[in-house]
Amino acid sequence: MYPYINLFGRVIPSYGLMGALGFILGLFYILLFSKRFGLKRDDGIYIFTLGSVGALIGAKLLYLLISLPNIIKDLPLLKENFSLFFSKYISGGLVFYGGLVGGIVGAVLTAKYFGLSLKKHFPVLVPALIVLSAMGRVGCFLTGCCYGVHTDSFIGVHFPQGGIAPSGISLIPVQLIEAFADLLLFLFIVWVTSRENLKDYSLYLYIIIYAIIRFVLEFYRGDIVRGFFFGLSTSQWISLAAIVFVGTYLLKKIKHKNKA
Repeated sequence: MYPYINLFGRVIPSYGLMGALGFILGLFYILLFSKRFGLKRDDGIYIFTLGSVGALIGAKLLYLLISLPNIIKDLPLLKENFSLFFSKYISGGLVFYGGLVGGIVGAVLTAKYFGLSLKKHFPVLVPALIVLSAMGRVGCFLTGCCYGVHTDSFIGVHFPQGGIAPSGISLIPVQLIEAFADLLLFLFIVWVTSRENLKDYSLYLYIIIYAIIRFVLEFYRGDIVRGFFFGLSTSQWISLAAIVFVGTYLLKKIKHKNKA
């Protein structure tokens, strides 16, 4: 819709702006609620900030991995049109699950370096992560990436010509649907963190529920650069793996806790 926004006389990419806004809102959440859980604000900010750096790296690496066949095909562009190659594969393109893994790795390493308990910070880090994710999807909508399939229903939107999404047809705004689902998930996880017997499970519950949401929404995605294996996208296979492995791990933790 609006891939670039004019802000104070400067043209800023919408996705980057929404990502920055999501990061700032995540920081605010940590600042506001850390004391409620007996946590130091600085510790949560360190983990969230460096975890976000890890998320960017992971999201880009998975995008490059999924796009590898196209990258190999477009290698001649390095000499013929480097700016086009750069815009297609370097400046843009992030995959959420790569970001999630990269963010967790970054958070684990940060917590280990500073001698902090990552689990104790789940109640503030997980809601902050969801806020960041939701704003990222709004950025996707404004940019026109991650668009939905064609629809004749009233919810369809039309993207302008010259953008990433096809123009002239009505598309499901799957980006906004996911952002709204993230909002509901955020409210649920905030409730989970308010329960003493559940707050330690917030990250696992988030991953499982998000994986279910993402698996379903992938059927309504229209962009083709997502990788497909046996009829399912890369993100759907990762979603299934997350549901199975994280779900099994969570059940074991609950069973072990009940025995103790």
